[in-house]
Amino acid sequence: MNKAEMIPQYDTKLFNEIWEDKDSFLNDYSSIGIPTTISAQSISTLYYLLYSKYGNNPIANYDEEQFKYKIFSVIWQYGPTWEKRLEIQQKLRGLDEDDILKGSKAIYNTALNPSTEPSTSSLYELPYINGQNTTNYRKSKMDAYSQLWELLSTDVTAEFLSKFKGCFKQFVKPEKTWIYVTDLEEDDE
Repeated sequence: MNKAEMIPQYDTKLFNEIWEDKDSFLNDYSSIGIPTTISAQSISTLYYLLYSKYGNNPIANYDEEQFKYKIFSVIWQYGPTWEKRLEIQQKLRGLDEDDILKGSKAIYNTALNPSTEPSTSSLYELPYINGQNTTNYRKSKMDAYSQLWELLSTDVTAEFLSKFKGCFKQFVKPEKTWIYVTDLEEDDE
């Protein structure tokens, strides 16, 4: 049986040749010298996300160490925001209908002749009031769900992964010619 396959050749290694597994990625992340800014769970997840998106992509650098610094610099710059946005999205997904229907509340206090002078640069309230008015808002279901829909419609992970695009070569076809490999099986007859 003849088996032939085409193997693309590049001038630089692929992502999955730099880091063959999650553990080597995590080891480099914790020891490369750039401060770690996201949790162990997030960096593990990020490895798999990068592998799924860029695993077979050739790196943009001939210097592999510089490539690693680029990757971990992007994580240092944008990782904490990505992690916080994921946390916020999780909380938004967990809201029940009562939570999303709640609106804002405004409280208006009146203090006639208080014993202390109010400061215009302070956010502290006067300890004495004569009267109070409150306004409570409640959203309609359409407004509440539309607002939640808008907040959840942004894919924060795709936006974050796009930050790594410059670490990889961008082209349509391989740089070098294809190599054809053929494995021939001989019959023992």
